[in-house]
Amino acid sequence: MLLIPSLLLSSSGLLYLLYLHVVFPKLVPFHGGGEQIALNLATDYTYQIPWEAYTRLHLALQTNDTVKLYTNGDYICNCTNYSFIIEPSDHIFIVLKSSSPVSGRFTAWQEIPLERQLLGLSLLLVGLVGIGISTIIQKKKH
Repeated sequence: MLLIPSLLLSSSGLLYLLYLHVVFPKLVPFHGGGEQIALNLATDYTYQIPWEAYTRLHLALQTNDTVKLYTNGDYICNCTNYSFIIEPSDHIFIVLKSSSPVSGRFTAWQEIPLERQLLGLSLLLVGLVGIGISTIIQKKKH
């Protein structure tokens, strides 16, 4: 009688941990796993994008040519690659400028909150303990 709920709990915990480590990091609200960028004549060689973090957010910028990078109005650098970390509840407004056509990508991934990892691990462990207890009870009956 204890075996089935324990199997369900441990399976749920395992699946939740798998989801957290495979899918969750790429589920950045409003952006998914990143954004393609294009600076061209139609955009006046400028690209603007806001980023907001609900958990700790990592951003990586890669472009095929040098761009001027600004965050929240402050000049950061001329670069083709740059990495950011945005803390939870923070937001930044990024502007890229160039004098020629540029393409590239922002890649984004979020860190897994400790509470969510602990929840998945707790479900898994409680289920495994239940399986162990169920096994001991079954052995004593026979």
